[in-house]
Amino acid sequence: MSKRTKKGVKPLQLDAMSAMYNGTPATYSNINPGYRTKVLDRGQIYELFHDNHIANLVVTKPAEDMTRNGWEFTSDNEDLDTIINKKLKDLNAQTVFAEFMRDRLLWGDGFIALGIIDKGSSDSSQPVGNTVVDVDYINCFDPRMADCIYVQQFPFNPDFGKESSIRVTAGETNSLPGTEFQSSTSVSRIYDSSRYMHISFNRPYNEDLGRSVYETIFEALKLADVTNWSAGQILRDLTFKTYKSPSVDTAVASSAGSNGVNKLMQLRSLMNMQFSTEALALIGNNDSVDKQGTQLSGVGDLISFMWDDISAATHIPKTVLLGQQSGKVSGTQTDVQNYYSYIKAQQETILRPYLERLIRLLIKSSNVGNTDPDSIDWQVTFNPLWQQDSLANAQTALAKSQALSGMVNSGALSAEEAHDAFLENDKSNATNKFTGDSQDFINEDVKKDYQNETKKHKNWFKNLFS
Repeated sequence: MSKRTKKGVKPLQLDAMSAMYNGTPATYSNINPGYRTKVLDRGQIYELFHDNHIANLVVTKPAEDMTRNGWEFTSDNEDLDTIINKKLKDLNAQTVFAEFMRDRLLWGDGFIALGIIDKGSSDSSQPVGNTVVDVDYINCFDPRMADCIYVQQFPFNPDFGKESSIRVTAGETNSLPGTEFQSSTSVSRIYDSSRYMHISFNRPYNEDLGRSVYETIFEALKLADVTNWSAGQILRDLTFKTYKSPSVDTAVASSAGSNGVNKLMQLRSLMNMQFSTEALALIGNNDSVDKQGTQLSGVGDLISFMWDDISAATHIPKTVLLGQQSGKVSGTQTDVQNYYSYIKAQQETILRPYLERLIRLLIKSSNVGNTDPDSIDWQVTFNPLWQQDSLANAQTALAKSQALSGMVNSGALSAEEAHDAFLENDKSNATNKFTGDSQDFINEDVKKDYQNETKKHKNWFKNLFS
């Protein structure tokens, strides 16, 4: 909300969608998208992201949820697991990929610069060589720095639609020795596609860049801003007082002369000061003070419709938009569960390919993994996005135990099978690999399996009522 003041002009309370010289709703922050297709320039996109909290939320919330709980690299080599997971942490991969996913929605495109050190050509426009030494850094940047993308647009080429390189133009700011001033120089370089990652959102097949999600949900954002402005106007005029007195007419008559003092304005100022919340009103027999209120019936339905519209446009439930407790979901909140299922699908189809590409580079780097990524069995597992609250866990455990009890009574399962099923553990676990005196002859692998299973059982009961 902004105020425009000028001598002799009453300040206007305006929202972001109000015209500058009146209080009527206008296009959002004077943004006028095209009439046939809503195309926003980068300045307008940044204005929405910076000024509107809902517009900011719809691009940052999914990106944060996709990366909030992180991931874990595992393979058949425990030492390699430790090295790769530590390297990912040193590269601040979780934060960089969160920005990468955010820029995809915000700008329509996101980029990650890969600080690859290789023994091949030092020319950044050439592909990375076969011998990778290390990945020194990963930095996220947006398409405002990518002034040219080279894409194969000929449909009869096997590389049709693939980009070969990018030209990045950005400024370098360096402090001058012995001074407090800085000098800025613009640097423009071409980088081969093997030295960066690029992701797009709503990218037309015949264009080089994607489209911001704001272009798709522009009307929903506009509705939200109109709702905020309207609710603000209602709150400003929610209640006010009226003062009826013959002295008002006397003040109007006395202020009509050219040399008269505007007693009406003086009276108004006096009444504003005297008739506050805890004030005592001293009025005559013919005077009266009344409080007027604004009718609020139906306002809640309109605000709820606004949130429904935002939720439908962004695939984010209202409970999440309005501050659902992160990571805790009750059994009845199917909309939140569906949202996390949607985020899980986004992790698998959108985030995973880029994360695995980075990990392959780390595995083959001589200073990191120093291993052929195709010669080992490895995987990336995303940590759970959410867990049920304690009440839902207890209800689930009760229902499961009752069902298994019925199956045991009917002879469909043995008590041991029901026990394993209750703990989500099969018959081949380590507890069944030895009995009695054979414990003396078990190998270390079986002992380790048993210890892991025992730990899992204890954690299960601990989490059941956490």
